[in-house]
Amino acid sequence: MSSVWFNSVFAEIGILLAIYTILVISEWRILEKAGEKGWKSLIPFYNLFLSHHIAGMPHIWFILEVIFWFTELILELVPAVPDPIEIICGIVIAIFTLISEIIHLNLLCDRFGKGIGFKIGMFILPEVFMPIIAFGSSVYTPPEH
Repeated sequence: MSSVWFNSVFAEIGILLAIYTILVISEWRILEKAGEKGWKSLIPFYNLFLSHHIAGMPHIWFILEVIFWFTELILELVPAVPDPIEIICGIVIAIFTLISEIIHLNLLCDRFGKGIGFKIGMFILPEVFMPIIAFGSSVYTPPEH
C-alpha cells in the first residue's frame, strides 16, 4: 500500500516539475521576444517585475503585490493575530491578487496581439497558452508610455 502512495506522490511531483519547467522556458522566451535577456526569468520577483513591465502595467501594481505577499507571510508567522483579522486580510489579498493577475495577463496578451478568447484561455490554462505566445509567431509590441 505504501509503495503505491509513494509512486503516486513521485508521479505528481514529476508532473508539477514538468509544468513548472514549461512555464519557466516559456517565460524565458517571452522575455526574449520583448527584448530582455531570457535568463532574467530565473530571478524571483525580478521576473514578475519584468513581466509587468513588458505588459505595460504601472509599477505600483508590482509594489503592492510584494507588500501584500509579505503581509500574508507575516500574518502566517505571527500567532498573535486574531483569526478574523487574518481572514479579512486573506480575502483582501486574494481579491487584489486575482484582479492584478487578470489585468497583467490581459495587458500581456495585448502586447502580443491576442484577443479575448486567448486572454480567457491564458487565465484558465497558462500552461498551454504561455507556450503558444512564447513559441508561436506572435510579435511583441511595446506599450505606449
